[in-house]
Amino acid sequence: MLDGEDDYAILPFAEHDYTFPRNTNEFTVEVWFYPKAEPELGKSNIILSQQVRFSLNPDNCLVPLDKKDQVCASGVAYLEGAAHGIRITDAAMKKDQWNYMAVIFKDSTFYLAYNDQIIRGQKRDFMNVVAGDLRLPEGFKNFCVGGYAEDLLIPKAYFHGEIDAIRFSNIARYDLPAEVGTSPFEPPHRFSSDAHTLAFWDFNDKAGANHFEDASGNGKKLIGLNGATTSGALAVNPANTSIATTWGQVKSESF
Repeated sequence: MLDGEDDYAILPFAEHDYTFPRNTNEFTVEVWFYPKAEPELGKSNIILSQQVRFSLNPDNCLVPLDKKDQVCASGVAYLEGAAHGIRITDAAMKKDQWNYMAVIFKDSTFYLAYNDQIIRGQKRDFMNVVAGDLRLPEGFKNFCVGGYAEDLLIPKAYFHGEIDAIRFSNIARYDLPAEVGTSPFEPPHRFSSDAHTLAFWDFNDKAGANHFEDASGNGKKLIGLNGATTSGALAVNPANTSIATTWGQVKSESF
């Protein structure tokens, strides 16, 4: 549970480096999250951030928000090759419900999957691998969930809500659309760890825990700060819950 005030979780860069090694040319980063508030005007709320960033943004959204309960969610990947830059896509998501979001990259092409849709961008050969080093102040190189460290002086960047599962993979998962634009998508009912998983936090640690184990076995233990704790097994990725029941329940309540 993240209160949106000052709590967050961190995987220190000094100990763990970047999640993706230099020259990684395909990857997937995905998350289930439950936003309980929208950002204040002019301020973004960080869901997770490092080589890939997910956030909620209050203005300058690239897609229309046509319902009062919608928020603007962004997926960003820092990339390099012949040039350095970012790929970014926005999506309209709902407050007070579980949402799925993923950044997928393959063959110099950026995809954003969200709930039951996936957007394919244009192929850009001049940025064909993940950024091996972020051209940002040192503090932004930490992997952070729910906000940034206090000393970065980013105003009100804290996410208010629940995050149930985060997985990093060194492959482009799922069947990806061949055409540019928006296509239907069936999100995974539940994450699991396999040979392509670099990090996986299911937050099934005991209620009240402020250290979150890496279920991939790669030792990337997140540290919760300022009150960031688990609230027990949640709705999307709970222990001993059937895959079909979980996603069926989310769809019936959400779409």
